[in-house]
Amino acid sequence: MAARLCLQRALSSLRPSHMLKKNLACVHTGSFESFSKAYTARIVNDTEEDAHVLVRNFIGAALYDPMVGYFSNKFEVVGALREPLQFNVFEGRKAYMKYLDNLYRQNDISWFTPVEVFQPWYAYAIGEYILRCHDSKLPLMIYEIGGGTGTCARNILDYIKATAPAIYQTLKYTSVEISAALANKQNNFVHKVKSHQARYHAECHSAQDKVAWGPSNAKPCFVIMLEVLDNLPHDLVYRGNTTTPWMETWISQSNGTLSETRSPLQDPLIKSCLRIIENEDDHHMSRFLSSIRLMFSKLISFPKLMWIPTGCLELLQTLHQVRPNMSLIISDFSSLPDVKIPGERAPLVASKRKGVTRDHCTYLEAKGDADIFFPTDFLILQKLDHYCANDSSDGKFLESAANIRRLSSIVTSCEFMKKFAQTSKTRTKDGYNPLLEDYSNTRFYLSTPA
Repeated sequence: MAARLCLQRALSSLRPSHMLKKNLACVHTGSFESFSKAYTARIVNDTEEDAHVLVRNFIGAALYDPMVGYFSNKFEVVGALREPLQFNVFEGRKAYMKYLDNLYRQNDISWFTPVEVFQPWYAYAIGEYILRCHDSKLPLMIYEIGGGTGTCARNILDYIKATAPAIYQTLKYTSVEISAALANKQNNFVHKVKSHQARYHAECHSAQDKVAWGPSNAKPCFVIMLEVLDNLPHDLVYRGNTTTPWMETWISQSNGTLSETRSPLQDPLIKSCLRIIENEDDHHMSRFLSSIRLMFSKLISFPKLMWIPTGCLELLQTLHQVRPNMSLIISDFSSLPDVKIPGERAPLVASKRKGVTRDHCTYLEAKGDADIFFPTDFLILQKLDHYCANDSSDGKFLESAANIRRLSSIVTSCEFMKKFAQTSKTRTKDGYNPLLEDYSNTRFYLSTPA
């Protein structure tokens, strides 16, 4: 949906042409189960006038409600190419973009993910990274959250089978997928390769469900999340100035109209997320600089509206508990263009009707017919990851080197692909390379146990 919008704008803005995502694996937050039932009646039929829910629960239901959620009803928009693109036959960027636009029209879908467009080379690069990091003396375990059509998994399995057959013999690859239809689709696609059948399995459950993961497993493993974080629910907080406390945002309905209300902070997850975010760099800032910043903030103070990644925090908490020695491979958008919604790290909300894409000015208009996706602040992601690994109760980083449990880095997609991909395979005749040039607003977050 918004992918077509992005494609239409791409020739003038270099905006990536595949924005919408496939990830249905990790969204059950807070009172999601009870809210889902109320949501169907309240949002669709305009009943239950006393509705009052946190923003993250509203977004979670708008995207994933099993009856009316955007993704739950639209899994068919996850595009799969019939065959890989032959980039070296395109004259250049214009020919490539024209061909891609025709693919969207012919398939009548909303988007192709980067792993689809650049198959098999995109996933091959991830497979190469895994092989370089993996201890070959140990069995290889890979988990993918939100595996879409199964293309990434199959390509990685193919790559490891071809380049590291001994490691392939030890490999177990698990997809964690909340959509039963997509889980079945992934199994069917990957299992077309007979040797993959014993090594790959798609499980249908939420990635935030600790029980579904089974007992905690401390063995080393890799967890892949491609364009997952942008569709995780967020919360919205507000304060009048730097000296006033933060307030959380709730959604209520009156006379069929949805509106926001502010309340003093009470939700534990919002409090935890804010503590982590606000401790940014405090652990290595001198007292002098800290006092200067405080004094400056009192002199120049403005209202602040901020979206915070509570869904991401909740997911990382689960992952660090169930797979404490995991290595994370996360890719997502670090910024989004043309966002109309107010607030720091605000989402892009877009819907498509009769082939026409519309950007919304408020997320409250998303009632199961619009995608809501957020930019990822990778420095905050890094802080959340380290926080969850350290299991600190006050949201502060532990300064002692002995307590550092994660080694992590943030790189552009271009940097990652230059190091691990076979970039000559995605180059057009005139030298243009969409794998390296078209995703300037995407990053990789790579994190391993220290």
